[in-house]
Amino acid sequence: MGKNIGLFILSIFMLGAIQASAQVPIMEKSYDVSRKAKNGYLAHIETNEAKGTIDMIYVLSSTTKHKIKYEIYTYDKDLNLINTVQEEEFIDKVKTRWSWFNFKGDSFVTNSLTASSDLMGKLVFRKKQTTGTWLWLTGTYYRNIKQLEKVKPKSEDNMKFFYVSAYEIERDSSVLVIAGKPEKKTHNETMKFDIMSCDNEVNITTVDKIEFPYPQKIVFSAPLQDDLANVSNDDLPRDWIVLFAPSGLYNKESDPKPTNYTYIRISTKGKVIEKFNFNSPSNGWRVLGAYEKDNSVFLYGSAITKNPTKDYSNDVFKNLQMVATTSASASEKEEENNSGSGVLGGVSGISSMGSRDNGATQEDVDIPLDELKYTNIQIGKITNSKFDFLSSPGIEEFEKKQAKPADQKKFITFDGKKFEINGINFSSAGDIFISGQDFTTSKKGRIYKGVYMFQFEANGNLKRNYGVKLDQSSKSSFFNKSPLTSDMYIAHNSILESSDKKSLYWLIQDVKSIREESSSSFASLTTVNVKTTWTPLYQYEYGNINIADGELSDFKGFGNSEKKEFYLFPNTGSYQMDHYLFFFSETMRGDEILLTRMDLSK
Repeated sequence: MGKNIGLFILSIFMLGAIQASAQVPIMEKSYDVSRKAKNGYLAHIETNEAKGTIDMIYVLSSTTKHKIKYEIYTYDKDLNLINTVQEEEFIDKVKTRWSWFNFKGDSFVTNSLTASSDLMGKLVFRKKQTTGTWLWLTGTYYRNIKQLEKVKPKSEDNMKFFYVSAYEIERDSSVLVIAGKPEKKTHNETMKFDIMSCDNEVNITTVDKIEFPYPQKIVFSAPLQDDLANVSNDDLPRDWIVLFAPSGLYNKESDPKPTNYTYIRISTKGKVIEKFNFNSPSNGWRVLGAYEKDNSVFLYGSAITKNPTKDYSNDVFKNLQMVATTSASASEKEEENNSGSGVLGGVSGISSMGSRDNGATQEDVDIPLDELKYTNIQIGKITNSKFDFLSSPGIEEFEKKQAKPADQKKFITFDGKKFEINGINFSSAGDIFISGQDFTTSKKGRIYKGVYMFQFEANGNLKRNYGVKLDQSSKSSFFNKSPLTSDMYIAHNSILESSDKKSLYWLIQDVKSIREESSSSFASLTTVNVKTTWTPLYQYEYGNINIADGELSDFKGFGNSEKKEFYLFPNTGSYQMDHYLFFFSETMRGDEILLTRMDLSK
């Protein structure tokens, strides 16, 4: 009898272990792919709700000019391979058949304009030429960006402006600029601003104006983010959000209230469509994102609250620059700086300060700001030109509401130092999740550590502070001599909700390895340029949050059951069909793929 009781207890224990590990309903199956598909690239993943099928479409190399060869692997909802088709068609027919096929020719050249601040703070324009070369191996264009000569506007009067901020509208080949025009014996360049639209021929039109009664400092400037993550801002420009705070540099002329911030929303044509003042709980709010959800805009970021009735934002941040001083993106600056030589993969923290157009990107500006110690996390919701709430809990409150995975021994301390916020998610109940990661600094750059998810209630009150310890370095650059390591890349977070509203599935997308890639080009008959790039390879780790009690399960990774390392296909995300989400990964060599299905109904 004792033996039977022991077996019964053991079976109960094992059942509990199985249930605990099965909290996230995952199914996975792996398949080999043909040698041709391995040497091609995964161009698109297409779900068919009516048929209940998923197509993985590989584009292969073709020996016939003006034609495309491709293989289509079709799977059902249970991840069974049900059909394989190989076809060859003319390029024009493929473009008509599939809107996602973005081949525009073997190469292209576009001319546009960059707006920046010079060393004296004045507005300058520089021509920019982008040459795109199609790479059949990846199905993307390699872009070579050259910053060309400075150019003057058609009207000399337009050269007298001071740069404040700029936003390139790629689709329209134009750049919007907020600039201040100085006048003698006044500080009008800090109180009266023009919003100008400039085309690539340097024709400038003043579209709108912004005026303040007191001197201002711009503290945030970025296009809106939204749920259309798969549509780039280049293809669908979003409205421009800017935030101003009173400047304390002008003594008696300064706003007597340091927390009197101003929110402005500007259309892609440069018109002010929303503007209002509000009292910020913190006099040092560093806004890091503006996200539109259900006709409301959420502003979120870190904050330093210090003598809010006396000190201004510029006092709190010690006159550090808060927004970019160029309209060029970090990737453009990096490509320009590394043109003609070996290049490292893009990593937050590798500065492009001192680039040829003298402007600093937002990534440049964020480096010293990320090093500060923050006292608050501040978040607000705007509807119809007013805040529904504006919450700013202190760091000490986060310590009281810590939570961790079931199998993690210790909480991860959040102290407001060396921390990078990088995303926002929402639940159907209205809860808001702000995510980020802390880091340390070394000679090679930032080393990212614990991942955090801050859960706020729909009214802005802090609910929980989840902290997960990640190990991104264990497999870092194992098979090559990459100067970059996996833990130099920040992790990305997403929240998915079960159909019964009882669970939240937390997906952490982090880098697990670095792949070396080389390409050659002829500089002359006797000289060959070799370009080496280092590509980060991502995996997903997933856990479950019980909505009722906030308990967080342990985390597992995709592909664990296969005992192989699979990495997410580049430029792919999750694909939904019915109550299932599907994810797609491949081995380092690309000879085997992994299909993962997450069941949101459970």
